[in-house]
Amino acid sequence: MSADLPWQDLGLSRVRVVTAEGGSLLDGGLVSSDSAAEERTDLPCAVYPEGEDDRVPDDAYDLRLFARVLHPTLPDHRLSTVAARYGLEIACPARLAASLFVAMLEEAIGLDRELVALLARLVPPPLSVLFDRILLLPRPERGLGEKPEVTGEAAKAEPMGTDAAEVLGSGGAIAGALPAYEERSGQLRMAEAVQEAFREGEALLVEAGPGTGKTFAYLVPAILHLVAEPSARVIVSTRTKQLQEQLYGKDLPFLVEQLATGLSVALLKGRENYLCLRRWQAVIGEMVGGLEEDRLVLLAPLARWMLESETGDIDENGAFLGASGSRALWNRLCDVATHCVGAYCPFLDECFSIAARRRARKADLVVVNHSLLLGDLAVGGVVLGRYTHLVVDEAHSLEATARTAFTRSLSERIVARVADELAPSGRRPGWLRRLTLPSGIEDVRRASDHVATVRRRAATLFRSLDRKLPDDRRGTFSSLSALEPRIGETTLALEELEMALDRIGGRIEAEETLKELEGHIDRVSGLAEVAKEITVPPDENTVHWFEREFDGPALHATPLDVAPFFQRLLYPRIESVVLTSATLSMAGDFDYLARSIGLTDGVLRVRTAVVESPFSFRERMKVAVPAYFPPIDSESDAYVEALASLLATVTARLEKKGLALFTSYRMLRAVRDRIPAELATFAQGVDGPRSKLIERFRSHPGAAILLGTESFWEGVDFPGEEMEFLVITRLPFAVPTDPILSALADRIAREGRDPFRDLSLPQAVLKLRQGVGRLIRTKDDHGIVILTDQRVLSRSYGARFIESFPVVADRFEDESTLVREVAGWFEHGGRAEPPQQDATRDWN
Repeated sequence: MSADLPWQDLGLSRVRVVTAEGGSLLDGGLVSSDSAAEERTDLPCAVYPEGEDDRVPDDAYDLRLFARVLHPTLPDHRLSTVAARYGLEIACPARLAASLFVAMLEEAIGLDRELVALLARLVPPPLSVLFDRILLLPRPERGLGEKPEVTGEAAKAEPMGTDAAEVLGSGGAIAGALPAYEERSGQLRMAEAVQEAFREGEALLVEAGPGTGKTFAYLVPAILHLVAEPSARVIVSTRTKQLQEQLYGKDLPFLVEQLATGLSVALLKGRENYLCLRRWQAVIGEMVGGLEEDRLVLLAPLARWMLESETGDIDENGAFLGASGSRALWNRLCDVATHCVGAYCPFLDECFSIAARRRARKADLVVVNHSLLLGDLAVGGVVLGRYTHLVVDEAHSLEATARTAFTRSLSERIVARVADELAPSGRRPGWLRRLTLPSGIEDVRRASDHVATVRRRAATLFRSLDRKLPDDRRGTFSSLSALEPRIGETTLALEELEMALDRIGGRIEAEETLKELEGHIDRVSGLAEVAKEITVPPDENTVHWFEREFDGPALHATPLDVAPFFQRLLYPRIESVVLTSATLSMAGDFDYLARSIGLTDGVLRVRTAVVESPFSFRERMKVAVPAYFPPIDSESDAYVEALASLLATVTARLEKKGLALFTSYRMLRAVRDRIPAELATFAQGVDGPRSKLIERFRSHPGAAILLGTESFWEGVDFPGEEMEFLVITRLPFAVPTDPILSALADRIAREGRDPFRDLSLPQAVLKLRQGVGRLIRTKDDHGIVILTDQRVLSRSYGARFIESFPVVADRFEDESTLVREVAGWFEHGGRAEPPQQDATRDWN
């Protein structure tokens, strides 16, 4: 606490600080309790709002905004979180907020004056006035962003062992660095297999159950191979950014320190994840003094971060991403290939995206995500450069990610986004309006007219399609020209706009502006190409389909079989590939995955392995199937009624938290409406956005049920008491009328194979395993799985699903027996008990 700050110069000699729990008085930097502080309207006021959306009076200092500006990378900006950043521990929230205000003022006064001046332009008063007053104070000795010089290189250590299993064993280097380390036989087997795949030039498909330690099982062999073979280079690809961050920020630093400190490692994301400094400057210029000036505050959390960040990766900046409207604004700030002016950029030397790509090209091991991996292959490897070995984690999603990555799309929103860059219909000035071409004014005017024509014709086209397309949410079409002839008018308008922009190029002399123009032409040309492609019938490996989005229909052209892509562009350029996930096979059969990504012995020698989880599922998991449930395809509401009753009864009886997985929002909402109001229920799409829903469910004390659909079947973890029972409400078959699945099924049938056996069933079984995997994620987890879909009993394929469970499933003939036994299972500490008389394992 400092009473030495220039309080009078800051206009804060006396200020009342208010929180939801009360107020305090800040008098010359000294905090005192004042029960009437909230009523002292004669004094300046500082407010720390409880929630991000809570409104702060216009004349009050918004302390949460102050915190978001100074510390944009904190995980959240609750009072307690920000206070912990300063080491403040005060029980009274109002006094804590006042002490925090002082600490943040001290930090703000130490900021570089150029940054302070920028913040004064970005935040609203009275914070802007405060930053203006700070500008008049003496400058700090060292400005923000002036990093202390670091000299010398890290010492290079000799690798500790060359055998992966030895390194990971109980007497190895990893055990020596981790006191609580436990040797895992499955991890050793997988590490040996990965090391052999690297050494022998093989393709390895390895399924590794929860708790195997698969990340170390592939990272350790990768590091050892890089040490032994200096010319080798490894790419590790993941599905999610979260796993990317874990590998790069936690696992790899530890392993490199233990095994090879001279090894260079890099993290690379798609360029749209990085801030473009040139676009940042352009957006600031557009907003200051313009019609968007009220949105400047959205940029405030970026100001300090962009000076301090080593990477410019927006995922670091939770303060910006958490604000409403930030996602749309980021589209104007991020690095995009068609906006990049390359060598003509005035910020070339400071470019975050270029720096990230340079680090990656020089690194021995690079962590990427599937989308970037696939995008790099599509452009001939110019981003990642040459690499010899590839590890794909979360490989179960590789086929679907590839299909999405190579989908071409057209919608009114996509057209409008490209048009808005040139001549917005809203508050932004746009690129054409910013051009200063005295000799080309008429060409610019014509181009602006063509932009208006494109926007008008696209709106007409998609309004007409909205009426003419089937009422289904998704469906296929063949030739769009047969459905709506006006697609030709839209295509022609795009081509005429492209020519108009090309004419402007002859009037431009500045190389930077010419590069900007090239980017705009490329985007318009790309839209015209997509429009022409969907005008005619697709080839045999493409499906044309539509989906109804919130703002109208969108049209897509999607490849069906992506195996040729991998066979042509990936496998010939690498020596080995390792694909791993917790769910890759059907009872040890990897044929579906191998076929879907074109991995055959003719390409690389293929080996497969299943590494069982070290967890004792027999002691930790119980699976129940209620045989008394009505058929799920019944036209009555009986199934929904039975499901709502079961969820309410189980939740109340167990007094625990559970997750119910659905395959449709329609059934989810119907069940939600029938669950008693007194039961804590959190339903996706009903009770708030996904991220907030998860946060509320986790923090809720006592029994609760979370109802989720597609995005909850994988990629979300609720360890320990956060989730102790899981209800699978329907076997997760894809909708038969899904346009992509339907087209794939037709293709498989033409090849003489069975679409159900070779496509629908494998996909559903793998997805079920992903869903069940939500329950047991750590060695301390335990719980119940209840599968209510009677098709596992009545259909011949049901056994394939039953076999996919890690424990034997029990069948129950009535609800009371089921509830009594699962409750008893918990009461006995989760130990397997003999089935009672009316619970049977007879599935015949």
